[in-house]
Amino acid sequence: MDATPGTVDQPLTWRGSLLARLPGGRRSYWLVVAGAAAITGLAVAGVAGMAGGGPSLGELTPVVVAIQTIEAGQPLNEGNTETRQYPGQVLPPDAVPALSGVEVASAALHAGDVVTAARLGGIPIGDRIEVAVPAHTAMPLLAPGDRVDVLVTLPISDETGTQTQATLTVANGAVVTARAEHAVTIAVTDEELLPVASAVIQGSITLALVQPG
Repeated sequence: MDATPGTVDQPLTWRGSLLARLPGGRRSYWLVVAGAAAITGLAVAGVAGMAGGGPSLGELTPVVVAIQTIEAGQPLNEGNTETRQYPGQVLPPDAVPALSGVEVASAALHAGDVVTAARLGGIPIGDRIEVAVPAHTAMPLLAPGDRVDVLVTLPISDETGTQTQATLTVANGAVVTARAEHAVTIAVTDEELLPVASAVIQGSITLALVQPG
């Protein structure tokens, strides 16, 4: 077999293979390389813009964020929230940019939740705990913020076996936080929670209005 003098067979590298396959040879090769670099640069820039809240996601906007669990009825303050910067396009439209000092959660918030207007407007209940009691026609027309005493009527038997009824007060000044068709949600103290829950199971509950909201 004839061989061209002075030439030595070289293994074909990926670059050599590409040069051999592209029309235009070396010039086309460098055009391909430049195009790939440009595409890669655009992809990296896009990812960086998303990560840094760049123009693709809107300007950075201050919003209030919960840093711990805030139960319904608990006030929002500097101890359980902080202000953070988020891209505007990823925020809900009613995100709260700052607190005025009177906000109360109307629904539970968890660490990392963005505070929205829809989750504010609750009734202040402090350290009280919410519990629902059945509503019936004998109850007064109640509204959130009203204060009520919780009374339970229980059947009792005396020493002779005669059945009578006794009415006991199991909570004083409970805060009405919600009213539905078949239930009223009230906020009671830790000490009142078990007696009220037991009363709901064992007897007939009455809510007596003691202070309108």
